[in-house]
Amino acid sequence: MEKKHKLLTFYVKCLVISLPVLLLVAFYAYKDPFMVLRSYADYDHSWVVQDEGAVAWKKYKQQGRSCHYNSFVMGTSCTKAFPCSIWQRHINGHPFRFFSNAEGLGDVSLKLEALEGQPGQKIENLLLVVERSFFEKESAQGGIMHLMPPEVTGKSWASYQTEFLQSFFYPKFLVPYLKYAFTGYRDPKASGVFYDNLPSRDRVTNEALLPEEAEIKRLGERYWQQGEWNSESRKPRETSLAPRVLGERQIRMLADLQNFCERHHTNLKMVIGPNYQRERFNPDDLDILLHIFGPQCVYDYSHDDRFIDFHDYYDMSHYRARVGEAIMKEIYGKR
Repeated sequence: MEKKHKLLTFYVKCLVISLPVLLLVAFYAYKDPFMVLRSYADYDHSWVVQDEGAVAWKKYKQQGRSCHYNSFVMGTSCTKAFPCSIWQRHINGHPFRFFSNAEGLGDVSLKLEALEGQPGQKIENLLLVVERSFFEKESAQGGIMHLMPPEVTGKSWASYQTEFLQSFFYPKFLVPYLKYAFTGYRDPKASGVFYDNLPSRDRVTNEALLPEEAEIKRLGERYWQQGEWNSESRKPRETSLAPRVLGERQIRMLADLQNFCERHHTNLKMVIGPNYQRERFNPDDLDILLHIFGPQCVYDYSHDDRFIDFHDYYDMSHYRARVGEAIMKEIYGKR
């Protein structure tokens, strides 16, 4: 009898100890902050920062048949400077921004493989916006900001969901999120947890909406006198040379990309974008890209003196849409 009582006491204690965790798991399942447990008609009005690649895939699957997507923008976050609404003027197609957070070569390869597996999917145009860091990531990235859904990666549903549930319990996310969930307050110091503005993307094309442009219009020169912008950061910079980044594996993957484009008769444009740090893309790497794809596909703007003024940038890492528009006019011809 005494043993049964001790065993019951043990179970009760375990329940009491685990109750907070169980309640948080139930709360997570109810709120679904990462929008991965259920399907949604609207992925563009969540204040919680999402896995952009997964969101893009879900929107593509939901809307692909009705929107007839056949042209895709991929690459780094600077794809925001190439709005589909502008790109559409230069191509005969139905564009979609298939963007992932801090995207790399491995991520693009995975997504193209997934697109190729979709019945009847045409890929007539591919605009690839890249920089040196893009080529450094030859494997598809993990973590909740990069994971693609199981139907893309082939991984199990359970392992996919476990990754997000574990991340929910990280204090850097959990504490500010609970405060937001119960009070509506979004802590501006909680980096990477909340978006600054909503909606974050266009519902149909998934192109980035650019509140920075409205801020520039409202503030004028004062826009570049706040945050990371100061008199020192606005000074012209000297050009530096990027180290080589293309190794054997990247070269094989790039050759596969070229074969992919040939199979699908895809009009590929690869843009090595300008950067405020004025780091010139390595000429040896550029020669490799030109050899694989040809000069009609590869365009290097990394050291273009036309795009070195701070007025052409939202921040130190992202150039403005007017820069992307100027580049598109050049690579596709004025229209």
